[in-house]
Amino acid sequence: MDVLERAYLFSKLMCKLYAKTRLDTVTDTARLLGISVQELSRLIHLRELPSGRRVRELLSGLEGVDSDSVLVEAMREAPLPFPHLNNLTSRYPLSLYCFLYKAIDALRGRAFSLVLTVEGSGLILAALISLTMGRRLVYGVKGVKMVGGQVVSAGSGPAYSVKTSKRIISFPSRADLRGERVVIVDGVVWTGSTIYSMLRYVERKSGVVDSVVAMAAARRALSRLEKLVEAPVYPLLLLD
Repeated sequence: MDVLERAYLFSKLMCKLYAKTRLDTVTDTARLLGISVQELSRLIHLRELPSGRRVRELLSGLEGVDSDSVLVEAMREAPLPFPHLNNLTSRYPLSLYCFLYKAIDALRGRAFSLVLTVEGSGLILAALISLTMGRRLVYGVKGVKMVGGQVVSAGSGPAYSVKTSKRIISFPSRADLRGERVVIVDGVVWTGSTIYSMLRYVERKSGVVDSVVAMAAARRALSRLEKLVEAPVYPLLLLD
């Protein structure tokens, strides 16, 4: 078993364990898998890394678990006016494995050389893809540009309420994308504006968009995105 396949299977196992323990108690989950609560706890807290064979055995007992519905429900619980992946992944770190195994499944076999994203929840997944699949990572930084030209951090809060401000994304000006096949990664896609900014950056830097990965996408936004991007689009989670 190669390293990528092992990462895929382990991520899938952790995702299914996250979903199952959200649906049932830890005791019931352990009983289903035929293991002790202590062994399950060691797995969940990454104190024990099972062999590839053991991962397959455990996965066989979890194949019927629907992780997508669990993720959507967890996003609805977010204490924000709309689902937000930063909140989801900080409250439930194991949920990241759900996005990682789906991303690996979508991208393995594709001949890309670089991962591009913007700070936020997409950056977490992009970094994991970069590390797991051995590709270079480039990312942009969100900011708010005031009328006077001053740029402040997107996390400053009050700037968003100023009607004369404009959100911007700053990408590395010296990054050379010539000859690079780029995978664009974004968090939740509502309008596609962030992805559009990345598309323009890749074009400006003479790169080629290999594909687009969205951690989650509203169905209406996905249809617009597929018309905009002349490359495969992989939504890892669909939202109504």
